[in-house]
Amino acid sequence: MVEITFTFESNNIIIQCNENQKILDICEKLSLKINVDINSLFFLYGGTILNLDKKLNEITKENKINILVYKYENEVCPKCGRILNDKVIDEIISSNNNVSFSLTGITGQIENIINNIINQKDINYINSQLNNINVIINNINLDLKKINNKLNQIKLNHNYFLKLNNFNEEKAKNILKNEIICIYNKQEDEINLLHDFNQNLIFKKAENSKSYIEGKNNINEGNIEIYVNNKKIKFDYKYKSEERGEIKVKFIFNKLLTTTCHIFRNCSSLKSIDLSSFNSTNVNDMWCMFYKCFSLESIDLSSLYTKNVNNMSFMFFNCSTLKSLDLSKFNTVNVYNMKSMFRGCSSLKSLNLSSFNTFNVNDMSYMFFNCSSLESLDLSSFNTSKVIFIDNILEGCQNLIKENIKISNFGKNILDNLN
Repeated sequence: MVEITFTFESNNIIIQCNENQKILDICEKLSLKINVDINSLFFLYGGTILNLDKKLNEITKENKINILVYKYENEVCPKCGRILNDKVIDEIISSNNNVSFSLTGITGQIENIINNIINQKDINYINSQLNNINVIINNINLDLKKINNKLNQIKLNHNYFLKLNNFNEEKAKNILKNEIICIYNKQEDEINLLHDFNQNLIFKKAENSKSYIEGKNNINEGNIEIYVNNKKIKFDYKYKSEERGEIKVKFIFNKLLTTTCHIFRNCSSLKSIDLSSFNSTNVNDMWCMFYKCFSLESIDLSSLYTKNVNNMSFMFFNCSTLKSLDLSKFNTVNVYNMKSMFRGCSSLKSLNLSSFNTFNVNDMSYMFFNCSSLESLDLSSFNTSKVIFIDNILEGCQNLIKENIKISNFGKNILDNLN
């Protein structure tokens, strides 16, 4: 009989088996014991990942075997088996940057080796195990330097984004004009300036259990002024005149909006938007904000305040003419929904998402669906720990190859549809 000790998350699980049994069968027994799918685990033996296709007796002839078990989401040092992923780093940070060996599993590993050699008489085996301890200890300094460097980088990034967000917040609060400037290409007698908010309704139940409809829109004639080519016009979502070509439209808001969802939905003649003087400090919903703006070529979002926004789903849906988007100043800390956010942006070649904090996002499905012109994408800052829906996120991105996408902690399965 062979005794295998699996070490998983500081717990030792012992399984006895016949030396002719396949290692795959033994590892499946372990996955049942710890209630973790075997496909999400890897097994470290002798500094290398175990080949589960082998038979047990092809791995070793020893009666006792020690195997370290990790989840695929963990980054592990192949020499000593210590977890080096961001979760550990977060724990180190939360403990005031005091590095605790118990966090990285060093103490437990050394104790396991010592326990295994206490009653051994084979001097060669004892020496080889002591050498393993030396390897672990010699790698501590190197790994601590790596962690230190990463901590410093996190600190720098944190200070940068903190400064950036504070700057944006102060800038947003100091905006005096509270206006949006747009350029429309007017080819027809009548064009949509703003979306007809009749569709933007929510259903509620009254105390008598009868349903009623309540409008979410807070854009009305009382809080907006509209100027076309510097001439004030009567409040209307549509503009009618005989002129053709480009027209400049300025929207001046007398009150702070709490939502911009659907505001430019289906404005198919809209060519450019300047939001640098728009105060969005109270906005909490940007759902479908530029939905189906087929002619939109440029958006100035540099001063847009997004810290309070929780929904960005379908925000740029089918903005099929946009070639680039710089969202590097977006604060997405409270966003929970990014479904179809860039879906159908088929001309989009450049997309800067470096500031995105996706810790609270639960839906990323179809996020980049049919972004067929994208050639590279950096999602290394994305945190998908709370994501539930991620289906078809990159489907239809035929020019985006695996080598040009950075995913870091992102789910590996999203690459399945790529070249």
